[in-house]
Amino acid sequence: MTRLEPGFASPLAAQACFRALLTAFGAPGRIVALPHVVEPPAGLSPAAAAVLLTLADPATGVALPAQAPARDWLAFHTGAPLAAPADAAFCVAAARPALASLRQGSEEVPEDGATLILDVPALDAGRRCRLAGPGLAAPVTVPLPVDGAFVAEWRAQMRRAPCGIDVLLCAGHRVIALPRSLSIEEA
Repeated sequence: MTRLEPGFASPLAAQACFRALLTAFGAPGRIVALPHVVEPPAGLSPAAAAVLLTLADPATGVALPAQAPARDWLAFHTGAPLAAPADAAFCVAAARPALASLRQGSEEVPEDGATLILDVPALDAGRRCRLAGPGLAAPVTVPLPVDGAFVAEWRAQMRRAPCGIDVLLCAGHRVIALPRSLSIEEA
């Protein structure tokens, strides 16, 4: 029998993580530490594991990296079924997929767009980007661990608003949220 890593110690831990994710989405581009980080199974960062424990459930398909042994852990703790990246509500990746390859939602149900949970080495370095939009009183310039193609793909996504995907950049026990309503330009 395979040993599964534990999940959150209590429902209060999941609630605290949920509040931290709301803070991250409410302040795009800001690094937010997740409280009550769990010991993740191989293939997931502590932040990505905490996000899945907080948001995934039996009604949300999750795409995991091909070799991630987190499948049993995810099923045990959340009941979330595995799905192909194009069909998943949550897509966990260490290498960024093309944004257009993920579930985009529709004009009738734009909230059906996926959330990309992207594990990156660090959050405080990378391409300087100018962020503007809801959650920001004024545009801000921050380093984001993304490539130039990401910025171009994000601009293309903005033309299809309100459809698109949300992105959570995860490193260690911290996250940066990039909601689909955010404008991202290279600075």
